[in-house]
Amino acid sequence: MKTKRFLPTALAAILLASGVHGKTTRVYFGTSQSKGIYFAELDSSKGALSKPKLALEIKDPGFLAIHPGKQFIYSTTAGLGDGENGGMAAMKINEDGSLSLINKQSTRGRGPCHVSVDATGQCLMAANYGGGSVTSFRILEDGALSEAQSFHQHEGTGEHPKRQQGPYAHSIFPNPGNTHAYALDLGIDKIMIYRLDPKAGTLTESGFTVVPGGSMGPRHMKWSADGKHAYVLNELDSSLSVFKPGKNAGSMEFIQTLSTLPGNTDKEDMAGAEIRIHPNGKFIYASNRDLTEQGRDSISVFSRFEDGFQRMETTPAQVWFPRNFNIDPTGQWMLVGGQKSHDIAIFKVAPKTGHIEYTGTKLPFDGGPICIEFLD
Repeated sequence: MKTKRFLPTALAAILLASGVHGKTTRVYFGTSQSKGIYFAELDSSKGALSKPKLALEIKDPGFLAIHPGKQFIYSTTAGLGDGENGGMAAMKINEDGSLSLINKQSTRGRGPCHVSVDATGQCLMAANYGGGSVTSFRILEDGALSEAQSFHQHEGTGEHPKRQQGPYAHSIFPNPGNTHAYALDLGIDKIMIYRLDPKAGTLTESGFTVVPGGSMGPRHMKWSADGKHAYVLNELDSSLSVFKPGKNAGSMEFIQTLSTLPGNTDKEDMAGAEIRIHPNGKFIYASNRDLTEQGRDSISVFSRFEDGFQRMETTPAQVWFPRNFNIDPTGQWMLVGGQKSHDIAIFKVAPKTGHIEYTGTKLPFDGGPICIEFLD
């Protein structure tokens, strides 16, 4: 009798430990041509994604950033009545996944396209693509945003005759040490460096780094967890550049650049979009967009090693215009958003090798998913 009572208990423990119970992770989607911000649940035991639901109706919530405390979320937005300037929205995350608007503030610049939060959760930073500028805000205790605390206008041009006639700030990221922020400007081939004061919510100019090569178009970047390397995705060149910290505080030194596409690929009408580092830190992923609907959209996989990296494979993205993608916290699943095909493709990720494989599952999406962020 004792054995009969023990077996079910032991089996239940094994199933729980193995994840068979189906742990879910919430994921939020910034969008274009839709009603607002959406959310869904990913079952990490199966790679199954629930049907996305509307979390909050809001205008043009293109890019998202989740507060480190996991209770607030921030997004780019429009329609604040501040002339041509865009805005930032602060929202509370409710238990059921829905969002409640806290407040909005002007970025004082046109076309905000990226937002990030510092490690302490006290400062929000925004990149204004259309205006070629960056803005910072204090985050208050209730999650609300203060008015803009600092604003910096970029200057200059690049070599590309059509895309670099002026500054286009495309993103801004704090470093792992939370001492500096780095604004990637597609229009001038520079990474503008700012000293970060989280408590004051301010950015102070601290120099810049050039992305060498000409007509590169730096778009997004990711730091390695140890802060030893920064990986920059170049939109115009469809390439990936790696930097390391320089001798002076906040500075960066260039190491190398590699194409995100196979050597025999015609880069005409191709554009880099997003970059992610696997949760185990061993692999880098980059998405490549086909501007002409020829089915060349892809995800490239790189292996990381000391002071360098190497492209391992390039796999069809299964969507049109993969502007954004992300890897779940377990490192086993990748969600790829098709901005123009209005869908989400699910890939299986092999954490030991970095290899990705399409699962055969695609979910229709209401509009274009252009930012994918996991809550956990």
